[in-house]
Amino acid sequence: MSDQNAGKKGRKHLFPIVAIIVVLVVLLFLFFSSEVRFDNERGGEQTITVPKGANGSSVEQPGRLPVREPRGAGLFYPKEPEKLYSLVEELFARNKPLNLPGVRAVLVPHAGYAYSGEVAAAAMQELAKGFKRVFILAANHSSEANFSGVSLPLVGSYAIPGAEVPLSPLVEELRAQPLFTSVAAAHSAYMIEVELPLLHGLAGREEKPSFSIIPMIAGNLDQQAVQQLAATLNRYADEETVFVFSVDLSHFYQDATARKLDHATIDAVLSRNAEALVQATADGNQVLMTMVALAELNGWDATLLRYKNSGDVTGDRERVVGYAGIAFHQPIRFSPEQQNLLLGLARKSVAEYLETGKMVAPGEEVIAPHAILGIPRGIFVTLKKEGRLRGCIGDLVSSRPLYEGVVTFAIKSATGDPRFKPVTREELDGLDLSISVLEYPRKMKAAEPRQYPSMLKPGRDGVILIHKGRSSTYLPQVWEELPDPMRFLSSLCMKQGAPADCWLEPETVLFKYSAYEFGEK
Repeated sequence: MSDQNAGKKGRKHLFPIVAIIVVLVVLLFLFFSSEVRFDNERGGEQTITVPKGANGSSVEQPGRLPVREPRGAGLFYPKEPEKLYSLVEELFARNKPLNLPGVRAVLVPHAGYAYSGEVAAAAMQELAKGFKRVFILAANHSSEANFSGVSLPLVGSYAIPGAEVPLSPLVEELRAQPLFTSVAAAHSAYMIEVELPLLHGLAGREEKPSFSIIPMIAGNLDQQAVQQLAATLNRYADEETVFVFSVDLSHFYQDATARKLDHATIDAVLSRNAEALVQATADGNQVLMTMVALAELNGWDATLLRYKNSGDVTGDRERVVGYAGIAFHQPIRFSPEQQNLLLGLARKSVAEYLETGKMVAPGEEVIAPHAILGIPRGIFVTLKKEGRLRGCIGDLVSSRPLYEGVVTFAIKSATGDPRFKPVTREELDGLDLSISVLEYPRKMKAAEPRQYPSMLKPGRDGVILIHKGRSSTYLPQVWEELPDPMRFLSSLCMKQGAPADCWLEPETVLFKYSAYEFGEK
């Protein structure tokens, strides 16, 4: 009897131990199955290497590539498909497209749609239509992932509400290259996912998306790796491929400080100043540097389409996050009709001002058919009388629409150039007008100042010279009068009242730019 009681008592003690073991087995099963979820109905069947942590360790496991389930749905954007794509359509409708030529790359933010969706949509909608392949690059945001190179996910598609966006077969080709790796933790965040509903909406929201993606997370990249990545991307820069660079700007600064930091970053992007981007205040400097390097390889121009920060939405100006939408495109050129429209607008604006003293903006019906005329660009309006300068004023960099700048500077050139008396109404008919649309200025970098003349291309480069806080510029057409680069720079020094050799002083800073000029003659 006592032996039986002892046996029962022993078995009673075993029950909690067995229960604990069962629970541990279940938890381990759930843990490993959650890391790698294979869908038997989706994705291509092959042998895959599945990372088991941020350190990149992996095991070979046969099966189908899993689907990456959406993690931002309901947080960064609506999880119900109809609500989501209704919002996507609204975001696109808030921005009037400029129809920029040949847009193959964009910089977009990746915050929740309530904060940055409008900015992202402004850039996205400029992408060239008919794209079939999208490279998306963002910087690592995971504290559990610390790696060098570029991580590609081991999934077959990205699920978003209402669709699955497939990965391009190119991913496997890239994975074989030394620059690329696969670090699971790096793909746990939302920076790529949040761009997909916008791309899906832009592509027509077909049941089966018409494009595939190459989702990439950049880890630690030195300058050599940045150039290598840009060269790799450039190999695939064809007519059916676009590039999306997903980056937010400064984080959690007071509004005024944030805007200063953000505009310094934007300036570095627009001027393609890679050195400045190393020190940029953003959550993906290596991404920005890769983007600019790719733009250099293709000769793309850049246009800022929208900028705002979170304070513009919440009203909280103490801790804000900055967002910019920038498109990279072919150099701007206007049709003969558009040139004549702008020249006519310049002449009409001056005539009305001389007669009434009022600056009259063009009607919407005049500009609406030509969206590209709303592009923000620095411009100069030049007036000549019998081939001699009669007035020339402009803006080197501008955030205003081009057509507004034409009105403003046509009037200022006629009435506000301090070198000449104001133009009279009777005199206007005998003047010839021309307009110069400026490329964003780029800082010249020389080992020592004497190299500057050899770096200039007469007839093509406009130059800005900054010396002791004062600046002066010559448009490219001034080379007709000063064809020698050294004389060109010396005259530019004297234009601002500095000594003729001021360009040789180490503290002098030079920028150059090209200009697209057209005129009545």
